[in-house]
Amino acid sequence: MAETPRGAEEAQPPPPVAKVEVEDLLAAMESFVPTIPEEVTHHYLRQSGFQTSDERIVRLVTLAAQKFASDVVQDSLQRCKWRREALRGKDRIDGRLVLATEDLTEALKEHGVTVVKPLYYADRDTELSELPQ
Repeated sequence: MAETPRGAEEAQPPPPVAKVEVEDLLAAMESFVPTIPEEVTHHYLRQSGFQTSDERIVRLVTLAAQKFASDVVQDSLQRCKWRREALRGKDRIDGRLVLATEDLTEALKEHGVTVVKPLYYADRDTELSELPQ
C-alpha cells in the first residue's frame, strides 16, 4: 500500500446527489412560473453560444437568473434602508423608500458585478441648440 506524503490530502469525490432529490427539483421547477420569461433566457443563451433542446436546462438557468436578481434587489433594499436610517436625524424624510443607483451599485459589487457609470449624458439636440451661431 502506497503512503501519501505528509500534509497531502486525498481528493474526495463530491457526495452523490440522490436521484429522488433531482426528481423533486425537476418536479418543483415545472410547477413554478418564473418572473423572467424563458424566451428572454433562450435569447441570451443563444447570444452566448449555448444551444439546447432541453427545456429543463433553460428553466434552471431562468430560475438561477431570477434568484440572482432577487438577491441583488434584496441587498439593494437593505442598503436603501440603512442609508435612510443614517439620514433620519439630518433631514426630514417622507415615508417612502427611494432606491438610489449607489444602493444598487454596492449590492451588485457584493455579487461580483462592477458597474461603471458614464460621467454624464448629454442630449445631442440640446447641445447643438446651445452652440453660438
